[in-house]
Amino acid sequence: MSDLIKDVQKQTISSGYVFLYELEYASGSIARFCAGVDDDLTDVEFRDSSGNVVTYTALPVEMEGFDFASDGSYSRPTITIANIGSVFSDAIGGLDYQDLIGKRVTRRATLEKYLVGGTGDSGAGNPPVEFPKATYVIDRIASKTFLSITFELAAPFDLAGVKIPRRVIIGGSCPFKYRGAADDVTPINKRGGCNWSQNIIASSTSNVFMNKFDEYIVPISIFSGMSNFSGSSSAGSYYITAEVQEQLNTTGKSTVTITAYWQALVATTDSPSDDLPAKWRRVRVFSPYSASTTYYGYTDSRYNNFVLKSGKLWRVGKFTQVGNSHDSVVQGIHWTEGDVCGKGLKSCSLRFHAKAHGSITGGISTSTNANYPLPFGGFPGVRQKR
Repeated sequence: MSDLIKDVQKQTISSGYVFLYELEYASGSIARFCAGVDDDLTDVEFRDSSGNVVTYTALPVEMEGFDFASDGSYSRPTITIANIGSVFSDAIGGLDYQDLIGKRVTRRATLEKYLVGGTGDSGAGNPPVEFPKATYVIDRIASKTFLSITFELAAPFDLAGVKIPRRVIIGGSCPFKYRGAADDVTPINKRGGCNWSQNIIASSTSNVFMNKFDEYIVPISIFSGMSNFSGSSSAGSYYITAEVQEQLNTTGKSTVTITAYWQALVATTDSPSDDLPAKWRRVRVFSPYSASTTYYGYTDSRYNNFVLKSGKLWRVGKFTQVGNSHDSVVQGIHWTEGDVCGKGLKSCSLRFHAKAHGSITGGISTSTNANYPLPFGGFPGVRQKR
């Protein structure tokens, strides 16, 4: 590149500019064109980034409309390609021109002396000497005649629906794969920046499970032998109430009375209710998986049964699972993963600040684990590197 800079800084450039065009018309398939260097329009050879020789077919082609500015809208250049004969059609595998919309076009620029065989050829195995590449995406067919076809191009990040860098970033929503970088994930499989581990709470080996509604999911054994809430509570203790829901079964659905599970956040005489978030929080429960148990789903899927199998939490999917005839407990329409992140800041806080209950095995304390602050004050993995 330094040789190229020296060439263009001279008062007179002794070698002419050459523009080379690459059209990726299918994944891994590239058609290469050049407007030609000599009068006889012979093919041109240049090197790719690995130093290998590639051939550019001589074909009348022109790209214009470039405009680089620091503000305003992006330029939308056009590329016009001769439409005579079958050279272009054959090069793109016989595709209809409409099929090229959304495909990438790259313009390479160099001096003639740096082509293969020229005096400045970098040689086999060496990267080519060229100006920075310009890559665009075909946005539409601007015009088509019996002589030529013209495509209008757009910058890759100037198209509706295109995601950079291939994912949607939403303010206030964590972009990382849940537990993608947890300690129990092998290094080669780590993805993103979420390093939450389910047994991270202080002084405990208990798992912390939650659903996408930011509700803790605790062992059903906590409520063994418990009677319905009787009119008073103590902070941190767990209670049950009766609730009516529509339960799914093999013949449809039926209205049933089920058990609802709660944890008191403060001492109160008020009955458990979702309308009292400062006093009560609803929790869900899981039980060890048993092949002989019937597990139920509900019209309100938040009430679907949870099971723990081989250390992983599962929730009944769309259908009731009848005892002794369960499908394999794998992701599908019958079962779905039970521990799911709500992707909000509250989801992070309730996990990283979770603290084991002081006297209830598997329970969660109403106080927080202040010794484990949220990394960067927000989502894990976004700490600035300085």
